[in-house]
Amino acid sequence: MQSRLAQVHVWYALRLPGAAWAFGPSKFVGYRDNTSKKYLENYRAGADGGETERALKPLSSEVGPGSRLERELTGALEEFLDRWGRKPRRGSQIRLVSEGEPDIAIMPKRKTDDTLLDRISSDPGICGGRPCIKGTRMRVIDIVEAIAHGATQEELLRDFDYLTAEDIAAALLYAAHASNHRVVQTA
Repeated sequence: MQSRLAQVHVWYALRLPGAAWAFGPSKFVGYRDNTSKKYLENYRAGADGGETERALKPLSSEVGPGSRLERELTGALEEFLDRWGRKPRRGSQIRLVSEGEPDIAIMPKRKTDDTLLDRISSDPGICGGRPCIKGTRMRVIDIVEAIAHGATQEELLRDFDYLTAEDIAAALLYAAHASNHRVVQTA
């Protein structure tokens, strides 16, 4: 990941308590619960930074070229990158994260609904035909109820090592589709 730091087009800056600056590249800060490993997987898969740019732009402001703030941020970014022997990419931008904005982040593009729903199966010989994650006895309702009672995705993945994040997304999507039934009123 360190080798990619000099390739970043847009950096986002946030002032921390004590007047220090924190920096993050758009392809990293734009995704919820991102890790270095996930970042590199998305990078190798050709993740489009334009998606994060569109979401982050309204939550940040451009720093005026040649302004005192721009010089301060550039110096702080250079100091930050110097830890890894890197320099900012020529022509890169620094955008200032707006304070007090809502906590939003976008998720990497997921598989289509149909692909996710293919992970769900109903077999009369398994759990009485109730919808389950394909190849397991984990029912959709078990996942949805666990989340409703406060379990996190990370806890579910840790406790049920045969589940994947896509399995959990499929269960939630299946439940959402099941609850979106048509209501017909008769006289």
